[in-house]
Amino acid sequence: MKKDKGFTLIELIVAVLFFSIASASIALFYANNSRRIVDSERNARLEVAAEKAYETFKGNLMQRMYDPGGSYSQLVFDSIWQTYNEGDLVFAVLDTINGVVFNSNIIIDSFEFDINKTGGVDDKNLAKTYNAGSRIWATVKTINLSKGDTIEMQTVFSHHR
Repeated sequence: MKKDKGFTLIELIVAVLFFSIASASIALFYANNSRRIVDSERNARLEVAAEKAYETFKGNLMQRMYDPGGSYSQLVFDSIWQTYNEGDLVFAVLDTINGVVFNSNIIIDSFEFDINKTGGVDDKNLAKTYNAGSRIWATVKTINLSKGDTIEMQTVFSHHR
């Protein structure tokens, strides 16, 4: 009796099944990693937009406000103490990064003021300027307007002279 060379049907089915399982697990691994990369990139863009809003606002704080009378008056930092209250929106910006639009808001959480550094003035509305050590605690909230993702960062802005 002569033996035929080749694979039996059972051997072929087992080989195809093994190859299918291996291919499916590789495809699943690739899909999960691709999703993680996209999520990481989206979160990084959110953080960049929030950081950009923070840096822009921080840069404006120590600028002098222009008085229409022709002179520069108090610092923006000092004006915030006199104009805004806790919970108020103090800064908002729309920004586009790589074609994605972000809305960043800075909201006042609280004010911190050391009475000893002001000569006894403890009411934020009575003082004209706020000395070194004054702090504004705030939340930077950034929203990806196309996906709805949100990031919130608590921060403090300090007054240094």
